[in-house]
Amino acid sequence: MGWRTVIVNEHSKLSYKNNHLIFKSSTKSEMIHLSEIDILLCETCDISITTMLLKRLSDENILTIFCDDKRLPSSQILPYYGRHDSSLQLSRQISWENDVKATVWTEIIAQKIINQGNHLSQLTFDQSSLKLQRLLDDLQPFDPTNREGHAARMYFNTLFGNDFARDDSNDINAGLDYGYTLLMSIFAREIVKSGSLTQLGLKHSNQFNDFNLASDIMEPFRIIVDQIVYEHRNKKFGEIRRELFEMFAQTYVYRKKEMYLTNIASDYTKRVVSVLNGETVEIPIFRI
Repeated sequence: MGWRTVIVNEHSKLSYKNNHLIFKSSTKSEMIHLSEIDILLCETCDISITTMLLKRLSDENILTIFCDDKRLPSSQILPYYGRHDSSLQLSRQISWENDVKATVWTEIIAQKIINQGNHLSQLTFDQSSLKLQRLLDDLQPFDPTNREGHAARMYFNTLFGNDFARDDSNDINAGLDYGYTLLMSIFAREIVKSGSLTQLGLKHSNQFNDFNLASDIMEPFRIIVDQIVYEHRNKKFGEIRRELFEMFAQTYVYRKKEMYLTNIASDYTKRVVSVLNGETVEIPIFRI
C-alpha cells in the first residue's frame, strides 16, 4: 500500500506510463510511481484522465475519488473483485448470523460513543461526557432504544450549541459531511478488498445507500473528522475542507502502535470481517 494522498485541483491531464501516474498542466509536469499512491482525489471536474490510468489505479487498489462541480466527493472507483475468492466471501457474508452481527455492531457503536465522550472530555465538557457514559450503560444489541441517536444529539449540541442540527445547511455540516464521505470511501475500499459487498450492512440497510457496511464499520472513526471540524469551526467550508486532508497525514494510536488512518482502516476492517465470518472472536478497538 502506498502512503501519498495526491490531490488534483486544477485544469490538467492525468495519464499512465511505465507504472507511473503522469500529471500535466499548463505550467508543470510530474511523474508519481503508482506504488507510492494510496489515495487520488480529483477535486475538480476540469481534469482529463485516460482509461489506461483508471485501469491501473483499480489494479493497484488505489482509492480514486471524484468530486462534482462544487468540489464535493461524488463517486469513486471500486473493482468488481477485491480478491481471488470474492465469491466464497460473498457466500459467507450472506450467511452472517444475526446475533453475531448484533454483537459486532453494538460494540462498534459503543466505541463511537466512548470516542465522543473522550472528545468532549478533552475539551473539558466533563458533564456532557458523563451523560454520554450513562447512555452507553443502557446500550442494548442493535440499540432498540436509540441510545446512539440521543448520544449524537447531545454530543453535537455540546460542540456547536443547542441550536445546531445535523440537517442544517451551514459550513460546519458541510465539513462534517465532506469528511465522513472521505472516511466512507476509505472503508468501502477495504470492504471490497476483503471480498465483501459494501451494500449489505450490519444494521444499516438503506436501499438507496450503496455503502451500508462501510457506514457501519466507520462509526468509531467519525470523531477524527469531528475533531478537525471543531478546531476550525469558525472558518468557511473551503478552508475546513483543506484542513480535513490532514487526517491522511497524521498518525493515530491503534493496537499500541502509531499508524496512518488508511493502514488502521485496513486492519480494522479485516478484523471485523474475520469476526463476522466466525474465524476470530476479538472485535478490534479504536480509541482517540
